[in-house]
Amino acid sequence: MKNFLAVRHLATLLMCAILAACGSGTGTDTPSQNPVTPPVVVAPPVVVPPLAYPIPTNLWSPPAGAVPVSGNYVYLQSDSGDYVGGGRTYVYTNADTQIAIASEGLAISATLSGNQNWRGDFKLPSAAGTLQAGYFKDLTRAAFSDAAVGGIDWGGEGRGCNAIKGWVVIDKIVLVSGVLESIDLRFEQHCEGGSTALHGQIHWNKADVTAGQPTGPAPIPANLWRAAAGAVQATGNYVYLESASGDYIGAGRTYSYNQANATIKLSPSDGYLGVTVAGDQDWRGDFKAMSGMSKLGVGYYGGLGRYPFNNPVLGGLSWSGEGRGCNTLSGWFVIDKATYNGTTLTELDMRFEQRCDSGSSALRGQLHWTATDATAPPGPVNPPPAGLWKPSTSFVPPSGNYVYLVSDAGDYIGAGRTELLTPANSTLNMTTNLTAALRISVGGWSGDFVGMLGLGQLQPGYYGDLQRYPFHNTARGGFNWSGNSRGCNMLTGWVVVDSVSYSLGQLTAIDLRFEQHCEGAVAAQRGVIHWAK
Repeated sequence: MKNFLAVRHLATLLMCAILAACGSGTGTDTPSQNPVTPPVVVAPPVVVPPLAYPIPTNLWSPPAGAVPVSGNYVYLQSDSGDYVGGGRTYVYTNADTQIAIASEGLAISATLSGNQNWRGDFKLPSAAGTLQAGYFKDLTRAAFSDAAVGGIDWGGEGRGCNAIKGWVVIDKIVLVSGVLESIDLRFEQHCEGGSTALHGQIHWNKADVTAGQPTGPAPIPANLWRAAAGAVQATGNYVYLESASGDYIGAGRTYSYNQANATIKLSPSDGYLGVTVAGDQDWRGDFKAMSGMSKLGVGYYGGLGRYPFNNPVLGGLSWSGEGRGCNTLSGWFVIDKATYNGTTLTELDMRFEQRCDSGSSALRGQLHWTATDATAPPGPVNPPPAGLWKPSTSFVPPSGNYVYLVSDAGDYIGAGRTELLTPANSTLNMTTNLTAALRISVGGWSGDFVGMLGLGQLQPGYYGDLQRYPFHNTARGGFNWSGNSRGCNMLTGWVVVDSVSYSLGQLTAIDLRFEQHCEGAVAAQRGVIHWAK
């Protein structure tokens, strides 16, 4: 009985201690005035297993403040004398560069597409078994590395190492179901056994791959170049080019094109615009918006490099022609107005400026285009201008078909000779089709003539300012007389159709005169063609 009471008393005391509800001998059940305090649960310490490849504390890291505090980035620091980095420091973020990081097995690759383009390859030794944090040393060039050792290779901008020695540190890595989600990595590489190094640090998170990238053009600055008042036409499609002295592309000249003197074609597609001008000169323009834009919109596209080798985050441009183009360039373009019907471009106003190869001289251009402009090249001038060459009055035309050729002294094609070619001494063949064109061959000579774009048939009149067929301005027409192993590289000239007849769309008769000058020479080759079917 005493034992039972003792146990009961001990239980009571324990309950009182827990509930703090016992008085000082009152024997009552009055609640305590003190709040109940739950017991504190202390979690057991997390034991981080040591790295299989411990990271030394004295390895290179970027200086304090050298890298962004947030977002994806790649930081490169090249020693003086390092071939790959050129002794420079580079910082790339999503705002100016596409940073792509990928992994496969024990390999990690980094691809940077920006104002400079780089590629990095890192391979862990086979003993690692899987990608993991750690320090991996004595690495050699990745493409030729021993799998047991691992490899490294950072190159770009046309520069790379033949032989490499280096290390890689993975400070942190997250893989989800084998897919790389984030990584912090540092490296050091030495080319060709040299003492100078290229160092780098990569911070990348899959969730941030587009954060901070430009999504569209900037507002248009007020002080950018615009064609002077009166320099461009008030209506109709046009392309205007203004080249400064020293500019290689435009050769310091001014050019003006419209649909009466050139063929202007626009080809928009997926944030890109191609412009071709086929006139007395031939040009091509390429304009590309920043990545992610499906069509060009109003605004300023600046800091551009040469398309298609441009920074995809910023966009690019290129204007070239007449056998001239930039190796590298810097520039901008502005879309002042862009109208679409759905995804179809219907109207555009734009300007641009480019400078070749770090030069100070600029080529500038302005374009206005609308899909509704139906302007077409004018037809031949009829009656022809007075004073154009005709055979002298002493020439007596023979009966039937003939070709009469008169070459000035110094003319390369005809060598200063006069010839009369008839069926009696030559075979004369005339080839025509349903377009405004013909080809004649006679006595070892051949002549090609095509009218201006838009003509269905040759018409009487004067066709002037012709260039060598088939490299001619289609808005004016083209011509070429050559043969007997002689021809012009370039030519200027004219053709007059004095009379022409068609039957059921087929050429049946023509009387034609022409004059051509080779390579800008004064001396001319002239001729008359009389032909009837």
